[in-house]
Amino acid sequence: MNKEELKYFKEKKGYKRIFKGIREKYRSLGRLGGVVKLDNLTEDEKEVLTNHFKKDYRTKKSASIDVAKFEESLKNTRFEEYTLKDILEYYFGEKLTSKKEDMEILAKEREEFFKELFSKYQECKCIDWLKSLYEGTAVGVRTVNQRYLNDRNGLKKDIMYVCDAINNLPVYKGEKKRLPVFSSQIARNPHYFDSNTEAGSMFINALCTLMGLNEVKGSEEISELYYNVGILIDEISNYVTLSGLLAYEGDTENQVFKAAYESNQVLQVPLLNLSKIERVISPSKKVYVVENPSVFTSLIDATSKVFPLVCTYGQPKLSSLLLLDMLYKEGTEIYYSGDFDPEGLMIADRLYKRYKDKFHFLRYGVEDYLKSLSNEVINDVRLSKLNKIESPLLFDVAKEMKIIKKAGYQELIIDDIINDIKLIEEGKGEW
Repeated sequence: MNKEELKYFKEKKGYKRIFKGIREKYRSLGRLGGVVKLDNLTEDEKEVLTNHFKKDYRTKKSASIDVAKFEESLKNTRFEEYTLKDILEYYFGEKLTSKKEDMEILAKEREEFFKELFSKYQECKCIDWLKSLYEGTAVGVRTVNQRYLNDRNGLKKDIMYVCDAINNLPVYKGEKKRLPVFSSQIARNPHYFDSNTEAGSMFINALCTLMGLNEVKGSEEISELYYNVGILIDEISNYVTLSGLLAYEGDTENQVFKAAYESNQVLQVPLLNLSKIERVISPSKKVYVVENPSVFTSLIDATSKVFPLVCTYGQPKLSSLLLLDMLYKEGTEIYYSGDFDPEGLMIADRLYKRYKDKFHFLRYGVEDYLKSLSNEVINDVRLSKLNKIESPLLFDVAKEMKIIKKAGYQELIIDDIINDIKLIEEGKGEW
């Protein structure tokens, strides 16, 4: 093949769209043939077509190019020793293949890609995740497939590090490790599995896959996911505020909890400390959970008696959920009061689903909502969140909220909440 001679086609601008169109036809048909249509012909394209077909295209705005006739037009020219396929492969610098051939090659290469990984990790804990990636059922598999096309070597490296991470999760040894430390031990980089990296996102999705979860969203869900496999993040700012509770590390009573209980003091317990505690109990077998700190402090001020109280500060953080999980395991009855807005009802609904058989709504009736009404208007976007509510006990309030379109706040019914808690503590309330 005389490449110098074939440079002619690259030098002529008029061939660019024509050859692209013919290549696309080849990709779809698997052979040279069919008709290529071009609209808005340029002057260069008109010149090329005129020379090939010996027909005046100077006044034409579009053209339908018969590929077979275009190839025939190469005969009796200095290019007659070349096939159209030869010319196209030189022009594009690659072998002409059909879509079917490309898919077959890609499938074979993908098979080899995973075959090597299966061989390396066959007897390891990560093998189920690798199989789910291969079968297309893993969480985040679309992103993995896209990376396979664009960055195969980088993907392989990340998959292997994620496999090493899965095979060495701290939970297997009953340990807890901070994410940067764990990441350094696996990849020699404390930030390798940060959630904003490709490897970090893949690791999170791999854990979701293995634990039978859908994709997690938000820092709190990620924190909980990691905690369940023995990895700690955000240990200081992730804290829970409480009073009236006792805690144990094994059989040993936690002295900080004990001192706070005996002196009726409020505790703020960060995840760092809470992760070392095995049991939390409420002496009365009840706990009152509120959304807002102002309500929490008002309950503290309302009586000299030690109330078992927890404040979530809005959406419960991992520390709050871990505390409530431990109380739930001890058979504690959980009473919850929050704001009357879509987000508040979503929190209540989430807790209800988590602690269903021990969960009680505190002051969540329609009358309570009307009494707590503010002047804050709730827009339709926020109101649409109410459609996700699953607890039947919240349906009436959600329905009324959609009609009135205003938020209600705990602070406006705080006396009722206090009276209810006193009645419950005295064994007079029915919930």
